Amino acid sequence: MTMNKAFYSDTPCVQYGETDMSELMRNPCRFGCDVQIVCTDGTAEISTGIQSYTMRTGTELFLLGGSLVQVCGMSRDFRARMLLYPKDVVFKALLPLDASFLNYIHEYPFFDHLRPGALDDEWSDIMQWMDMARMLFGRALPSFRKQIEQNFLQSMLMYLYNRIPHREIVGSRELSRRQVLCHQFVRLIRENSAHEHQVPFYADRLCISSRYLGDIVAENFGGLTPKQLIDKQLISEIKVQLDNPLLSVSEIAQYFNFPEHTSMSRFFKRNTGMSPKEYRASRK
Repeated sequence: MTMNKAFYSDTPCVQYGETDMSELMRNPCRFGCDVQIVCTDGTAEISTGIQSYTMRTGTELFLLGGSLVQVCGMSRDFRARMLLYPKDVVFKALLPLDASFLNYIHEYPFFDHLRPGALDDEWSDIMQWMDMARMLFGRALPSFRKQIEQNFLQSMLMYLYNRIPHREIVGSRELSRRQVLCHQFVRLIRENSAHEHQVPFYADRLCISSRYLGDIVAENFGGLTPKQLIDKQLISEIKVQLDNPLLSVSEIAQYFNFPEHTSMSRFFKRNTGMSPKEYRASRK
């Protein structure tokens, strides 16, 4: 099954699909809903702007609404099963669960169900959940749809909660202050990079110095600087808007708080090797 980008944007109800995600190859898209991706065949490199995940058979990725997603590369046999959830469904399903589980999902959205030490039936159980999702949401449900959506997601999350070793969930509470600040910085970038491009803004929000933020980022992101992470996310944001033919380059530059469109063009070319117009032409 092939899905167009409208599938990814937002959803009023839970949707199930099977896809190679080729529509997102080299071309990022913003998910307006929460998404669960389960890789069944092949491999793919999926980027959320700042962070990247290598998906292979047996892996699973949860992404919150508002996430930018780009497939940077994939094998020819890559296939995934996907579930899209309206934000309110996920929020209500998480309410009865322990707060530490929510923190764990937020901080560690990537699962490997075939990792060394995984329970023997873990992957087969995940496939059974996907089979149930296909049965429930792969067709129209005229009655009790909201209740079925809520019950399905809550049951699946409770199952996952019980399969994650308790020490890992508890451990998510025991992050060092530097790790907590790093997670907070990543969240701030996702929320603000469209309009705030400079490091001092983020350091001020975290109540630390720009130099200390630089030390934290270098420690957790292989020597990268805070500015490099901000710019990486901003480039992904700009690419999403350039994919909209109704917006001019000047309008996009204004939206992203550049003083003029030439400033954005120079920034974009410095980071991608192409001007915004050249990038648009390459997408046709």
